[in-house]
Amino acid sequence: MSKKIIIFSGPSAVGKGTIEKSLFANKDLKLKLSVSATTREKRDGEIDGVHYYFVPFDIFETFIKEEKFLEYSKHFDNYYGTLKSEIQNIATFRKIPFIEIETNGAKQIIDLYKKENREDEICSIFLMPPSLAELRRRMKERNTESENSVFKRLDKAKEEIELSYMFEHVIVNYSIDDTVAQIEKIIKENFDHIINDQKEIKAERKA
Repeated sequence: MSKKIIIFSGPSAVGKGTIEKSLFANKDLKLKLSVSATTREKRDGEIDGVHYYFVPFDIFETFIKEEKFLEYSKHFDNYYGTLKSEIQNIATFRKIPFIEIETNGAKQIIDLYKKENREDEICSIFLMPPSLAELRRRMKERNTESENSVFKRLDKAKEEIELSYMFEHVIVNYSIDDTVAQIEKIIKENFDHIINDQKEIKAERKA
């Protein structure tokens, strides 16, 4: 069965944002970031459908009952979740849905696809730090975290790393360039059917 979605996860400060920026700069990969839905208030500068889909609380809970989410969770009295329709819409445009998500959310999606006998459709990638000591150094290097906050994030990182066994690909982020190269190789090997299809469409349009 062909791969249809990418799940990308890993602890805070492991380098996910930097890796994503490089991956999305390569337009030949045909990646499209999945936009999450949330019940929290829109902040200044945020655009509905770009940063989040801003959904009223009661409608979000109706969507939960109607099983419209691949996964969802509640943080500080607000819901966050990945709509099934978002993934379907991305696929309609012959792009690769790229879901950057916390590990617990990734587990929900993987479990759902297993239940539906569709686990082969997922390309799951976990970004691993070289060590907890290196992860701690990266957290402190940001200069945005108190010592107590770093301690809590490291505890959470340990829990997330314990779930890395669920992922098809576990990549240790020793260096940005090497990690990007490894992930690009994984994407090209697993989504050749989409990448090549897009190139053919481009050629037809030029003609």
